[in-house]
Amino acid sequence: MQDPDETSQTIVSLVSWQATNLDLDAARRLAAETAAAFGRIPGSVEIRFFGDFESGRHYYLQTWRDQAALEAYMASESMFRIREIAAPYVSGRPERSILVDYTATDPESAAG
Repeated sequence: MQDPDETSQTIVSLVSWQATNLDLDAARRLAAETAAAFGRIPGSVEIRFFGDFESGRHYYLQTWRDQAALEAYMASESMFRIREIAAPYVSGRPERSILVDYTATDPESAAG
């Protein structure tokens, strides 16, 4: 059985994808449209976008309230709609890493 603290832990999903034909203006439009859709998903906390326009490697950093919220998103129609927004630019298969956010939120706990 999982520890209750583990199931309520903030989860980060880092999605990496290749888009060599994506320029900065198109990337900003893509980010705005994706962020608007992502903001309507229950359990989503934040989404950030990063890119290396020289190599064409781009990233979404999605933050989720907990593992259950991420799993609900991954089983939903919303995930496919968000994928469709980037589809015209994506070449190859995106890669996803699921990470636990263990950043200290209490300044005293960070001091040790």
